Amino acid sequence: MTPTTVFQRCATALCVFAAALLTACATSAILQGTAWLAPLAAVVAAIVASGLVFRSLPGIGTSGLAALVEFCVSAWAVLIACAPGAMLGGVVPTPAAFGELFALLGQGIDDIYSTTAPAPATPGLLALMTVGLALVTTLVDGLVADLRAPKTAGIILLVVYLVPALLAPRELRWWHFASIGAAFLLLLLTPYAERGPSRGPLTAAAAGALALLLGVGIPLLIPPIEATHTRPLTAPKDLTVVNPFLDLKSDLSERSKTPIISYSTQDPLAPPIRLTSVSDYDGRTWKPETFKLDTAARANGVMPGAPGLSGDAERRTYTASFSIGGLDQQYLPAPYAPQTAHGVSDQWIYDSDTLTIVGNGITARDQQYEVSYTSVEPTAAQLAAAAPVDASQFSAQLSMPNDSPAIIARTAKRETKGAANEWEKAAKLQAYLRSDAFSYSLNAPKQASGDAIADFLADKRGYCVQFSGAMAAMARTLGIPARIGVGFTPGEQTGQGRYDVSMSQSHAWPELYFSGVGWVRFEPTPGGPAGAPPPWTEEGGESAEEPTASASPTPEDTSSASAEPTTAEPSSAPAEEDEGAPAAGAGAGFPWWIALLVLAVLLVLALPLAVRALQRSRRLRAPQDPEAVWAEVRSSLVDGGALGPASATVRGEAARLAGLVEGRDAEALRAIGAAVESARYAGPG
Repeated sequence: MTPTTVFQRCATALCVFAAALLTACATSAILQGTAWLAPLAAVVAAIVASGLVFRSLPGIGTSGLAALVEFCVSAWAVLIACAPGAMLGGVVPTPAAFGELFALLGQGIDDIYSTTAPAPATPGLLALMTVGLALVTTLVDGLVADLRAPKTAGIILLVVYLVPALLAPRELRWWHFASIGAAFLLLLLTPYAERGPSRGPLTAAAAGALALLLGVGIPLLIPPIEATHTRPLTAPKDLTVVNPFLDLKSDLSERSKTPIISYSTQDPLAPPIRLTSVSDYDGRTWKPETFKLDTAARANGVMPGAPGLSGDAERRTYTASFSIGGLDQQYLPAPYAPQTAHGVSDQWIYDSDTLTIVGNGITARDQQYEVSYTSVEPTAAQLAAAAPVDASQFSAQLSMPNDSPAIIARTAKRETKGAANEWEKAAKLQAYLRSDAFSYSLNAPKQASGDAIADFLADKRGYCVQFSGAMAAMARTLGIPARIGVGFTPGEQTGQGRYDVSMSQSHAWPELYFSGVGWVRFEPTPGGPAGAPPPWTEEGGESAEEPTASASPTPEDTSSASAEPTTAEPSSAPAEEDEGAPAAGAGAGFPWWIALLVLAVLLVLALPLAVRALQRSRRLRAPQDPEAVWAEVRSSLVDGGALGPASATVRGEAARLAGLVEGRDAEALRAIGAAVESARYAGPG
């Protein structure tokens, strides 16, 4: 092998190495940090270097065995990177090392269930990344170096890029796409590393770059159509309500007691069933804030935690099983704060700011599902100790029109006189509205506009719309972020942990924000379907049930949970609750079809490699047939794009090829040509 050939093969290997590293960078949106890239680079380097060395050995370079060697080296490199402690002497594979690797892969799949991108670089996720990149590198190097199919190899890298594009679209930046684009172009240029200087590389690079720019640039020139929860991109079905707050009076007046929601939960607090929250207040109407429908924010995956919850407030995880009847709402009923919805389709999207679950072209009617949710149960002392919020971060939840009736702020200031903190102000407002001075009545305006709130504070008669609207508005004048939760009361209990909800049990309640705790429910409505106020909203209030000493459910609880779709006794440790929540869905949020699609594409793309390897093995097996050997030579020329004209004779083609190489390779080509001519044209005997 000449020095020129060595240089050309090294250049090809370097292109493959760089393309693999760029692919790793392109998928980095999935994991946090960049420290994990170093061991991946070492694994890729070992694979590519082994392929380069073995393809340079006489007899192996043309046999296709280099790909098998690379596979073995990739397995060895992955074990060193992921399970070095189980290797003999740190370098020799052992059964224990393979066992540890498989255990890490299992942990990685569990981590996929319980995290969202960008996820922490856990050992399990790193093992998945390392194994995946090692397999892709082995396949790509074989396609480029053995089959001379760089375009196919480039398509494989683009398929790999689908993983972060589908799982972490909001984390992708321009340089992620630039990385995968550069990797694709590098593979297109690898054939020219073996042909010497020409205009070919520039042509290939220009064509590849133009294809990428057109594929990405043209869509960017099209004016975007943003999907919101009030304007989904797909055609809505039976959407009858956009702002449920406006329909509460007619819902409360509904005489039918037919259940529209049946559910079960072991939550002792039995919180209200929430549809959404309204915080956009213009002085006339309360309505939900518009948010973009992110189709990647699927409710059947893992949702973010309760916004603002970061302190020591008690939190417990429960599961509620729902069966929805005739509720034509685009909102999915769920207690606050939902963490995942099992059994719903990908059309149910969540808003990360409010944890509202909204249907993209679908309604809640006839849905059956389970919701794992976090019940935040602070104490009154914890709320009293909360620091005032940064007003600049809650402009929407503190906004009050300039022409708001003065009675709102005046009443709020008067009734909270002497309050030492934000919680005392909120508790005093609730106590004032629940006092005997106010009465519950449906004979009030159906909205909670500024004038309606002023009339309510003067007449002291209304229903949940006025009570919740008044408390939210007064809290805002005191500098406390406030919004209104809209949904249903817990309903009528029909059995142990089982409830039925009718339309007449529609309800609204204020939610106030406290630092370190997040959004906290209050209950100022003294009558109607509303129940008692939450324990933390009154002086000395604690959770309804103290945490148990054990973090594990009792056998009795476990058997109950397996027999009915309800939760076992919740853990008092937040960390254990977070680990347990995703398990209830058994991976419902993981898009397995993506993994199957990628696997299917990789298998299809690997099929030509397997066919060519089998074909080459048959043609070159002993005793060698000159015609079979010559057919393999021509197939290799086709793979490399170097086949001569169809009119060329065997002798002329062999001479042409011999002129391109030196030494034993040239002699072998002339010998093959002579043997073929002899077999075709020599007489018998």
